[in-house]
Amino acid sequence: MKKLNALVAAGLFVYLLSTALVALAAYQHAGDAERDAKYFLNVYGDSVKGTKLDNCVLCHTSGTYNKTTLDSCQYCHATTNYGQLPAQFIATLNSYGKDYLNNVNGRSEAGIRAIETNDSDGDKYSNLDEINAIRYPGNQKDDPSKRTANYRIYSKTQLQAMPQHSQFMLMNTTKSGDYYVTYSGVIMQDLLQHAGITADAKEITAISPDGYQITSPLEDSSSNIGSVYSAFVYGAYSAATYYYDQVADKANGGWCDYSSPGTAGRKQGDPITVDGGLRFILALQADGKDLVPGYLDSSFKLASGTEGPFRTVTPQKLPGPPDQASTSSDPTKIWPFDENLDHNAGFSSKCATIIKVGPLPDGTTDVDTSEAGWNYIAQEKIVIYGALQGPTLTYPANGAGNLPWNPATFTWTQVEDTDPAAKVTYIVEISKDQKTWTTVATQVASAEKSMKTLFAQSGNYKFLFFGLFGVIAVGASRRGKKFLGVLFLIAATSAFISSCDGGDGSSGSVSSDTLSASTTLEPATTYYWRVTADGPNSHVISSVSSFTTIK
Repeated sequence: MKKLNALVAAGLFVYLLSTALVALAAYQHAGDAERDAKYFLNVYGDSVKGTKLDNCVLCHTSGTYNKTTLDSCQYCHATTNYGQLPAQFIATLNSYGKDYLNNVNGRSEAGIRAIETNDSDGDKYSNLDEINAIRYPGNQKDDPSKRTANYRIYSKTQLQAMPQHSQFMLMNTTKSGDYYVTYSGVIMQDLLQHAGITADAKEITAISPDGYQITSPLEDSSSNIGSVYSAFVYGAYSAATYYYDQVADKANGGWCDYSSPGTAGRKQGDPITVDGGLRFILALQADGKDLVPGYLDSSFKLASGTEGPFRTVTPQKLPGPPDQASTSSDPTKIWPFDENLDHNAGFSSKCATIIKVGPLPDGTTDVDTSEAGWNYIAQEKIVIYGALQGPTLTYPANGAGNLPWNPATFTWTQVEDTDPAAKVTYIVEISKDQKTWTTVATQVASAEKSMKTLFAQSGNYKFLFFGLFGVIAVGASRRGKKFLGVLFLIAATSAFISSCDGGDGSSGSVSSDTLSASTTLEPATTYYWRVTADGPNSHVISSVSSFTTIK
């Protein structure tokens, strides 16, 4: 197989977590900001170009403006009134940006180098160490000791191809007006299982680019009761009842919108029946129409009427009526505001672009949630990250001893990218101390179990395959066809053997469900090993296993 060295693999990883999750249209400002960006790129060159460090967030921080969480660009625009208040720029700088601004060499390439030995964010790593590791030198939560948690990125098209669940339901808000609606989308439990959620996961957090986030436990429990309950992910919710009153109808000046087509033929007290039950879903449509993508209005708030392309939707755990708004409740009218009723709309995150599965595994860190949103709205994508499974290590078994070392063989299961047809690069690493890891083998394979995988891995042999096949099928004599058929089989066998070569001093093979590789190690030595699987839309790492070689 083709060799993919560790640097390229790391570059792929960084690319996915930076260019995919961060809007790299940074530094399009004139003047000093443009020059500062060029200084940084001139100092560090291609090692940082196009990575998450090639962005305003290198020196600028996210923040809260008018009670709305903004990413670094939006926060700078809001705080400085789009540059009209230049004195406020310093308030948008993170610790690395402030060190650069205040260094003795001024804003220059020399100034960039002058702060390399600083630990701007106080995480015990120098700025240079963090930059070399593609970690933010101005963010204490992002340091070289941590790796970004496993993740999978889904497009709207991929989500639409999954089984869809529709449910007519009440969205009960606290103050913005209640409404009945039919939401359609993917059941969140099914989506998490598709993403490979681990057995020790406990909760998810849905995050929107405007900073709104809500955490939900996976399982309901007997203690999850009262007015402070949390919406749960797994299983069906209690059946609901349809509530209607002319006074409450928005069409008559009330507070509940009954205009959804799903209300037709329903009357007060009717049970609401939903095939498969009411579920926690990732909605793609409301009343048969795609959700309107979100954007910020002139006051830096989520524009009214927008909630897409995806929204987490939770039914009422405690079914009840659409009560009046908290800001205009009239006790003389039906269903006055009651803080103890289930206002489920508050558990439903509009414009969700990130689903965090917690708790995060040890040694991992978050994706950059402050920068991961608005471009995903435009691209109609969502990332699920955190406690997700990687490849399963099947041999050597964890803790095994007296194993051969020349060669040592490793076997693991294949995993799919969110695009099942995509090729996945597997990187086998070993370590003696779990601190320094060495790549000993790579494999490139598609999870599609067909001859396409063999052809894709056989390099230039595939041209021989197709050429011989064409000659055999067209125009050759019977004797010629037999002769060329034999050559075809020889070529196919040679290509298969070639495709099993790791190309890096190791060897490997691909079966329908598992992959393997072998390399030479040292005798009487304890090793740790792991496998990373990188696809175009995913990055997952296995758990770590250990073994000891024979003397």
